[in-house]
Amino acid sequence: MKTEPQKSEAITLTDVTLRDGLQAESKTVPLDSKLQLLNLLSQCQFNRLEITSFVNPKWIPQLGDAEKLCESWFKKGSTQETMAFVPNTKGCERLLKFPIPWVSCFVAASPTFNQKNVNCTIDESLKEIESIISVAKNAKRKIRVYVSTVWGCPYEKEITASHLEPIFQKLSKSGADEIALSDTIGVATPSTVRAVLSQSSKFFPFSKIALHLHNTYGFALANVQTAYDVGVRSFDGSLGGVGGCPYARGATGNIASDDLRNLFFRQGKLKNFPKPEIEKTLDYLRNELGLVLNSSLSKIQEKGGSWYGIE
Repeated sequence: MKTEPQKSEAITLTDVTLRDGLQAESKTVPLDSKLQLLNLLSQCQFNRLEITSFVNPKWIPQLGDAEKLCESWFKKGSTQETMAFVPNTKGCERLLKFPIPWVSCFVAASPTFNQKNVNCTIDESLKEIESIISVAKNAKRKIRVYVSTVWGCPYEKEITASHLEPIFQKLSKSGADEIALSDTIGVATPSTVRAVLSQSSKFFPFSKIALHLHNTYGFALANVQTAYDVGVRSFDGSLGGVGGCPYARGATGNIASDDLRNLFFRQGKLKNFPKPEIEKTLDYLRNELGLVLNSSLSKIQEKGGSWYGIE
């Protein structure tokens, strides 16, 4: 039976700048700069921030300072809700040393992508996710599972419903609190988003689904609107649209969390737009970290223009 769109109008925005946004950057971002960025992002009124990844530094050197970042940040006593990524139970045990309420982990819908990313099969990843969930739940943490390459893979191209069905079925029994359907290489369109959400609704209520979209072909905002109309209320983005995927050449950054917020603000679905805070953080990404920004709002800002409808 399909799940009807949830009645709640509350939107959850998760900013992933510090994890997904930075992990593909070749230029190392120093710890002090990450902490400054984290401080700025915490003022931008996002519901959650994904702040780092407890992965082996050999695989993603950019995020090799996870413990140091968390040690420094949590001394401040911030009330900002946070999340961090773990690739396995060892990473989860590292995370649990800190008061991070959300643990995120990963499985790909593409067997080849999964093998190249974490060097194991999909079934092996799903078993590891079971272990991560058990460890995290014992520590009273919440779990997000990213299902990546849902709409396409750089190696296997199209991902069919038959790829997704057994993964959705197993995850529906896993005890995960949230399933983040991920367009890793940015190839989804509104019609394919609608199709996947129709399929996933057989296994999860929309209240458990988040969308993690990349904007390679410029369809991401249209895909967000489609998902919202269907009933999804949780969306990821990175400020300025920074990021990419270390394992997928050509994939551009996440949908910009500033453009995402603007979409909902302009439609009256979000009451606030923290303009000074977002402007300041975009400036920091561009001028202090030297990152190329791709969001519409950042490009208007860079040219000295004003943001229509935002006071």
